[in-house]
Amino acid sequence: MTRAAGAAGEARTGPRRSPRLRLAASTSLRVVYRDDTAFGGMVSGRCELEIRKRLAVLHAFRAKHGLPKLLQEGAAVLDRVLPRAFAGLSDGPHRLRDEWLYPDPRRIVPAQLAVERGLGEVAARVVLPAGLASELAAWLGEWERGARAPRAPAAARLWEALREAGALVTRGAPAVRAAAPSVTFVGHATLLVDDGDRRVLVDPFLLPRSRRFPRDWQPACAASLGRIDAVLLTHSHPDHYDPGTLLRLGRDTPIHVPDVARESVLAIDMVARLRELGFREVHPHAPGQVVCVGGVRAHALPFHGEQPTTGERLHPEVRNEGLTWLVEAAGRRLAVLADAGVDGDGDVKRDALATRAAHGAADGVFCGYRGFALLPVQYAFSSVSRYLPFVPRRSRGRRQQIMCDAGDLLDVAAGWGASWAVPYAAGGAPWYWLRGLGPRPDGPRDAPAAADPLPSRVVDEAARRGGEAPAVRVLRVGETLAL
Repeated sequence: MTRAAGAAGEARTGPRRSPRLRLAASTSLRVVYRDDTAFGGMVSGRCELEIRKRLAVLHAFRAKHGLPKLLQEGAAVLDRVLPRAFAGLSDGPHRLRDEWLYPDPRRIVPAQLAVERGLGEVAARVVLPAGLASELAAWLGEWERGARAPRAPAAARLWEALREAGALVTRGAPAVRAAAPSVTFVGHATLLVDDGDRRVLVDPFLLPRSRRFPRDWQPACAASLGRIDAVLLTHSHPDHYDPGTLLRLGRDTPIHVPDVARESVLAIDMVARLRELGFREVHPHAPGQVVCVGGVRAHALPFHGEQPTTGERLHPEVRNEGLTWLVEAAGRRLAVLADAGVDGDGDVKRDALATRAAHGAADGVFCGYRGFALLPVQYAFSSVSRYLPFVPRRSRGRRQQIMCDAGDLLDVAAGWGASWAVPYAAGGAPWYWLRGLGPRPDGPRDAPAAADPLPSRVVDEAARRGGEAPAVRVLRVGETLAL
């Protein structure tokens, strides 16, 4: 028997062939970084952990005296606490150290792949040997579609670890329904724009399915979205830039990101970080550039807001670098604004007017609506405690509304000349709010200074304004708007 004939016989009988498996929708993947920098970087998350340790005294004050007293005396408390808490971070009252502002990216490297189930339950941690990290996008993208066990030793060890953790299953891919031109609210800030020919995914952040959720209302998985022709990212906060989701899309999926000249404590260099995971088609963009994906055109626009302050701040050259997008598909124009708002360099409302003058009106607007007007002391209890060192002393008692609220969203939509607006980027389903993203419908609707109001607050604000306001469309996760 010839070698070819023997191989054909094995293919028919299959005694030596492993079954075809695919990545399970009930698990998620997370890249864990080894961080050997002095103060920690954003990509590893260690910068947040280090700042929180330094601010432990504020947590003790709150526990002893209560939040109202802390807010009342916030500026004075910060004046007492911060000089000691931030010792070593600064070179003086107006200058933060470069070592903190710009952690050395060479000292932050992918070290492990964590397999998670449910609400962050870690089922396995797989060490990434030298060379495997740069092939992750290739292997995991292939396994998402279904594959047999690889022969390459490092990949085979990863495959076996995933299989033992229950992250590889034999079930086939979910059926993907053909869709007319549409935009689907996948959840939180994730949108799928489909012009009937090409499919563009914005800010993909997909979480694991679970028996805790109704069978007919589960998080989307990469396979259920079907073919993805391109990805647009707005900024590098973890609910908008999720490498674990992107890895399942495969190494050759084009990913369009903001241009970050230098990785900082406020912005991840997504080009460098995705390329080190094996992605081949990562493209940086500056405002004014255009991405063409078949008949879909995406105009890169400025991203203002979600900076440490709405005005004066230390080191204004260090930014949460981002883009907003004007997406044209099937004759419709959608402004996708994520967490935009106001900062010392610009205002999403003025951006709307300027872009409308240059490119024409948008049909609809997707925009955040968080009531994120916080005193700087409250940063210590948030996911952006690293913003606090940027707040000048004379601004420590001033509230900072760095994102749009309900009224701002309607103003932005009016500036765009849009006939409708969708409040988004605030969860929308249990798999988000159980992780602290977005409001719970069973929570207090009118909680004072709530950071995460229900989208119904935007509806109420539009009703209060009367006929001058654009229509507000509140989408449930998974719902689709026809284009």
